[in-house]
Amino acid sequence: KQQNFSSYEYDVVIIGGGIIGTAIAKITKTKIKDARVALIEKEQDLGQHQTSHNSNVIHSGFYYEPNSLKAKLCAKGADLIYEYCSRKNISTKKCGKLVIASNILDIYRLNKLYSYGLKNKVPGLTILRNWKEVLEIQPYCKGLQALWSPNTGIVDWKIVTKHFAKDFKHQGGDVFLNCEVKAIKKSMLASHPIIIEATRVKCFFAKYVVTCLGLNSGTLLCWDKNNGLKNISLKINYQLLNPKLSRFVKTNIYAMPHTDMPFIGIHFSPTPDGNVLLGPSAVPALKLDGYGKNEIDFHYIQNHIFTKGFGLLCLKNFRSCLSQATQVIFEDVQTKMLRTYLPMISKSDVFPGPHALQGQVVTHDGEFVDDFLIEVFEDDKKSIKRRIINCRFLPSPGATSSLAIAHMVTDEIAKVYFE
Repeated sequence: KQQNFSSYEYDVVIIGGGIIGTAIAKITKTKIKDARVALIEKEQDLGQHQTSHNSNVIHSGFYYEPNSLKAKLCAKGADLIYEYCSRKNISTKKCGKLVIASNILDIYRLNKLYSYGLKNKVPGLTILRNWKEVLEIQPYCKGLQALWSPNTGIVDWKIVTKHFAKDFKHQGGDVFLNCEVKAIKKSMLASHPIIIEATRVKCFFAKYVVTCLGLNSGTLLCWDKNNGLKNISLKINYQLLNPKLSRFVKTNIYAMPHTDMPFIGIHFSPTPDGNVLLGPSAVPALKLDGYGKNEIDFHYIQNHIFTKGFGLLCLKNFRSCLSQATQVIFEDVQTKMLRTYLPMISKSDVFPGPHALQGQVVTHDGEFVDDFLIEVFEDDKKSIKRRIINCRFLPSPGATSSLAIAHMVTDEIAKVYFE
């Protein structure tokens, strides 16, 4: 029986072929050269979800509270990405980022972000108190003060993912596409104690498993469903700036981030293809992976949206939630907010843009999980939980941090692999 399935026996199996799963596969094969490693992805190609539906920013790392995983991994990850892209001739552009303070409270928050950046060792971070300095970087911009991050850049993350996969396959790794995992169970094989049931291949046998399921994290592992955390999807609605004005946007321009919802706010984000993304607004999606306008999953709504945790979150952040809904319904509202930072923009300069989905995790007491969540189970060695690393929640700056995350996860695998 073991011989019949030998072609699907692996030392390490990574489930989920977004940029982080692909990076982990690549680094695992680099650090543990003799290991048989497989990468499983349910879609027809890698990086089809959050990897290819985002603003393509390389973040520098000043947003994040010191000593958090985001703080530890973002700045390091940015350096690794710039070095990797340079080595692989992948186009990047260090266009920088301005975070604008438009009132006295914003100035206080600006100084707090600056202190975060210093503690997180973000290179080149500067507070521009003289507005003439801001206008030298971004003409026509309006505000009181700004935080300038010259190390922020842009890159096409899908191209980076393809290069990670190419490296992985060149090292001898196996990639399985159109292969949706249905269950992870304990197998009868002593040498490969985990069985992974999937659609294209009936089953894989593995010694160790890493899950990087993105929007679907928290749905596969049976012991992960009763820990008080709920995954929700936010539908991110971007707008596009008139191409005739795109050349006037020299850098990323961000409003001061919301204290309780730092992932929302007004952004001007230049893209690798020469456009400028505006917004975005964010409202709950009605299906976990529902990109379409009319996609509805009543089971998801009942079990993820109509919950105590999400209800409490909406009550605590009622004004912010109402503001986001208003921006979606009345496009003029967002245009007015954009004009706060670039007054030259008019209603006719703003066009409908792409949609994306952003995964978030909500606690039972109505709070967003604000940091990366990577679960390493310290159970008895005989339990398969000890052999599974669950990348539960890796939002922005996940792509920027992908190589740093991959090194951290691979080091955890190596601890048990070489026991």
